[in-house]
Amino acid sequence: MHTVSSTELDTVASLSNSVHLTFFGLCLGAVVTFGIVLSTSKITDPTTHAGYVALLAVSVVGTLYFGIRASIDYREAKRKLREIKSGAR
Repeated sequence: MHTVSSTELDTVASLSNSVHLTFFGLCLGAVVTFGIVLSTSKITDPTTHAGYVALLAVSVVGTLYFGIRASIDYREAKRKLREIKSGAR
């Protein structure tokens, strides 16, 4: 058995170990980037414009998905931390 302090448990249960949060950040950055491209540049080719709109839509969906998953991970980690701290198994 190992002794673990409360601070160490808080670190383990923090969002720093969530891969979903990383992908949320990447997708959010893509949403901002594609939004800026679409709003500031004049794209005359319809195929290119449609491609940017599609990439924006995919990025928005990814942002929503990974944001929800990161939130679920965070709540689950906090629940598990409370469970560990209270001594329940």
